[in-house]
Amino acid sequence: MITPKKPTEMVLNHGESDPYMQLLNDYRLDDGNMGWMENAKCKGRTDITFFPEPGESHLMVIAKKFCNDCPVRERCLRWAVTNQIPYGVWGGQSANERKKLLPNYIKGDIINL
Repeated sequence: MITPKKPTEMVLNHGESDPYMQLLNDYRLDDGNMGWMENAKCKGRTDITFFPEPGESHLMVIAKKFCNDCPVRERCLRWAVTNQIPYGVWGGQSANERKKLLPNYIKGDIINL
Protein backbone atom coordinates (compact mmCIF):
# COMPACT_ATOMS: atom_id res chain seq x y z
CA MET A 1 0.00 0.00 0.00
CA ILE A 2 1.24 3.48 -0.85
CA THR A 3 1.47 5.68 2.21
CA PRO A 4 0.32 9.15 1.25
CA LYS A 5 2.05 12.22 2.59
CA LYS A 6 0.30 14.01 5.40
CA PRO A 7 -1.76 16.87 4.04
CA THR A 8 0.31 19.28 6.15
CA GLU A 9 3.37 18.22 4.13
CA MET A 10 1.68 19.06 0.84
CA VAL A 11 2.30 22.44 -0.66
CA LEU A 12 -1.02 23.97 -1.59
CA ASN A 13 -1.24 27.12 -3.66
CA HIS A 14 -3.70 29.75 -2.58
CA GLY A 15 -7.08 28.83 -4.00
CA GLU A 16 -6.18 25.17 -4.44
CA SER A 17 -8.53 22.53 -3.05
CA ASP A 18 -8.45 21.54 0.59
CA PRO A 19 -5.98 18.88 1.83
CA TYR A 20 -8.60 16.10 1.82
CA MET A 21 -9.37 16.53 -1.85
CA GLN A 22 -5.66 16.88 -2.64
CA LEU A 23 -5.02 13.59 -0.82
CA LEU A 24 -7.74 11.87 -2.83
CA ASN A 25 -6.48 13.27 -6.12
CA ASP A 26 -2.82 12.49 -5.46
CA TYR A 27 -3.31 8.91 -4.35
CA ARG A 28 -6.55 7.96 -6.07
CA LEU A 29 -8.04 6.74 -2.80
CA ASP A 30 -11.59 5.87 -3.64
CA ASP A 31 -14.45 3.77 -2.39
CA GLY A 32 -16.53 3.85 -5.54
CA ASN A 33 -18.72 6.72 -4.38
CA MET A 34 -17.04 9.75 -2.90
CA GLY A 35 -20.19 11.90 -2.93
CA TRP A 36 -20.45 11.60 0.85
CA MET A 37 -17.53 14.03 1.20
CA GLU A 38 -19.71 16.83 -0.15
CA ASN A 39 -21.78 16.62 3.04
CA ALA A 40 -18.85 16.50 5.46
CA LYS A 41 -18.99 19.12 8.19
CA CYS A 42 -15.25 19.73 7.76
CA LYS A 43 -15.40 20.38 4.01
CA GLY A 44 -13.48 23.55 3.30
CA ARG A 45 -12.76 24.25 6.99
CA THR A 46 -9.29 25.57 7.73
CA ASP A 47 -9.84 26.59 11.34
CA ILE A 48 -9.70 23.02 12.70
CA THR A 49 -6.52 20.92 12.69
CA PHE A 50 -7.37 17.36 11.71
CA PHE A 51 -3.70 16.40 11.34
CA PRO A 52 -2.05 17.44 14.60
CA GLU A 53 1.64 16.84 15.15
CA PRO A 54 2.96 14.79 18.08
CA GLY A 55 2.48 16.74 21.29
CA GLU A 56 -0.61 18.53 19.99
CA SER A 57 -3.15 16.25 21.67
CA HIS A 58 -5.31 19.25 22.54
CA LEU A 59 -5.84 19.84 18.80
CA MET A 60 -6.80 16.19 18.34
CA VAL A 61 -9.42 16.51 21.08
CA ILE A 62 -10.89 19.57 19.35
CA ALA A 63 -10.99 17.81 15.97
CA LYS A 64 -12.62 14.70 17.42
CA LYS A 65 -15.31 16.78 19.14
CA PHE A 66 -15.91 18.67 15.89
CA CYS A 67 -16.70 15.36 14.18
CA ASN A 68 -19.31 14.31 16.75
CA ASP A 69 -22.33 15.65 14.89
CA CYS A 70 -21.04 15.34 11.33
CA PRO A 71 -23.69 13.81 9.06
CA VAL A 72 -21.11 11.56 7.35
CA ARG A 73 -19.04 10.61 10.39
CA GLU A 74 -19.53 6.85 10.09
CA ARG A 75 -18.89 6.90 6.33
CA CYS A 76 -15.71 8.94 6.87
CA LEU A 77 -14.49 6.50 9.50
CA ARG A 78 -15.13 3.52 7.26
CA TRP A 79 -13.28 5.22 4.42
CA ALA A 80 -10.24 5.87 6.62
CA VAL A 81 -10.22 2.30 7.96
CA THR A 82 -10.70 0.80 4.49
CA ASN A 83 -7.82 2.84 3.07
CA GLN A 84 -5.74 2.38 6.25
CA ILE A 85 -5.01 6.09 6.53
CA PRO A 86 -2.13 6.20 9.06
CA TYR A 87 -2.58 9.72 10.43
CA GLY A 88 -5.09 12.40 11.31
CA VAL A 89 -8.63 12.45 12.64
CA TRP A 90 -11.17 10.80 10.34
CA GLY A 91 -14.69 9.96 11.44
CA GLY A 92 -13.92 11.33 14.88
CA GLN A 93 -11.13 8.86 15.59
CA SER A 94 -7.36 9.05 15.65
CA ALA A 95 -5.06 6.78 13.65
CA ASN A 96 -4.37 4.68 16.74
CA GLU A 97 -8.09 4.27 17.43
CA ARG A 98 -8.68 3.27 13.81
CA LYS A 99 -5.85 0.73 13.97
CA LYS A 100 -7.72 -1.04 16.75
CA LEU A 101 -10.80 -1.27 14.50
CA LEU A 102 -8.93 -2.76 11.55
CA PRO A 103 -8.85 -6.44 12.63
CA ASN A 104 -12.61 -6.46 13.17
CA TYR A 105 -13.19 -4.59 9.92
CA ILE A 106 -11.10 -7.12 8.00
CA LYS A 107 -13.21 -9.92 9.51
CA GLY A 108 -16.30 -8.17 8.16
CA ASP A 109 -17.63 -6.81 11.44
CA ILE A 110 -19.58 -3.58 11.30
CA ILE A 111 -17.76 -0.55 12.68
CA ASN A 112 -19.82 0.91 15.48
CA LEU A 113 -19.28 4.46 16.56
